[in-house]
Amino acid sequence: MTRKIEYTGDFLEYFLTSLLLLLLSVITFGIALPYWLYWSLKYFFTRLEIDGELIEYTGDFGEYFLTSLLLLLLSVVTFGLALPYWAYWSLKYFFTRLEVRI
Repeated sequence: MTRKIEYTGDFLEYFLTSLLLLLLSVITFGIALPYWLYWSLKYFFTRLEIDGELIEYTGDFGEYFLTSLLLLLLSVVTFGLALPYWAYWSLKYFFTRLEVRI
């Protein structure tokens, strides 16, 4: 059985917001980088539809931000060796907090 997946996002909206968040990340010396990633993933996932049903994200920004910041700090301390785990953890965090609205 196949299901139709449709993406309803808008490039201009994503581009402008992403540009501002990246600028904020530069100004804050990278502290806002986890928020940019959080916003980007949430933007893409919540604009997906499966057979006309929207995807809902149920995660919490505070929990993501603190853990992500600590993992990024660990990556700096380990000279980048922890970056693959941070990427794995970020994607796992989002995928395990997605639900299909019915």
